Amino acid sequence: MPAQIDAALVTQFSAEVHQAAQQSKARLRGATMTKLMSGEVFAYDGLGTAEMQELAGRVNPVTFSDIDHKRRKITRRRFVLTLPVDSADVRGVLISPKSEYAGAVARAAERMYDRVVLEAAFASVYTGREFATTVSFATDGGQTVTATAGVTYEKLLELGQNFIDREIGLEGSEKLVLCLSGDEHTALLKELELTSGDYTRQSVVDGGRIAKAAGFELIIFGGAVNNPLLSVSGGVRSNVAMSTRGMCVGMSKDITLKVSEREDLVETSQVQAILDMGATRTEGVLVQKMTSTD
Repeated sequence: MPAQIDAALVTQFSAEVHQAAQQSKARLRGATMTKLMSGEVFAYDGLGTAEMQELAGRVNPVTFSDIDHKRRKITRRRFVLTLPVDSADVRGVLISPKSEYAGAVARAAERMYDRVVLEAAFASVYTGREFATTVSFATDGGQTVTATAGVTYEKLLELGQNFIDREIGLEGSEKLVLCLSGDEHTALLKELELTSGDYTRQSVVDGGRIAKAAGFELIIFGGAVNNPLLSVSGGVRSNVAMSTRGMCVGMSKDITLKVSEREDLVETSQVQAILDMGATRTEGVLVQKMTSTD
């Protein structure tokens, strides 16, 4: 009979992973909509806008108005992380409150959440009742602001005006976020309009970082790491500006864990984490691309 890992150890390790995840949440969890997803494909259904009709006189006939139905496809993607553990270390690793394994698993899953969202921001979307129509970012109404000559206060104003002109971010419940790397953040620190008391009465710089700028909440990702989350091609980085209504995440299940013996290996167990999710852009006008020099 194959050896089994104590269920109590698995439960405690799972609790440690989720606790670590809470301490280092994906940076975009609060900037996206999340829907429970079942099956391989999930349909995000949204509605367009509708306008009131003015009536004249009494006893008017009913005239129906049109409203667009926006159906978009979210494909379930499955991610796994499997770590080997020598049996001599199993108990110490699985029940230690300082377990580095729990933190490593949690951080990997939270990074993947951000990566899936950022990849979907500019990806083509599949629309229609049967998802037979492919719509690119530009065709979807997505706009690109070019800042390869320098990320400046004026570029943030351009991003902001693009959203304002489309009635985006003007309601209190809707926020605008700008995802960028350290390069762009450093450039913004040099903009007097954002840091000088002559231009603002708000303390936007705290601990050497800008939290908010020109109506955007800034979310910073490392740009010098291997496999950066913000895509870079030909020395040009694609930064993401979006409304909190702009991206929908389909979550089939959050991190699930399994700890088991490997009978094919000498005194070895494995810790395996699985994440099932997908994401789509809900509407092109809710997402913008700002290109900058890497």
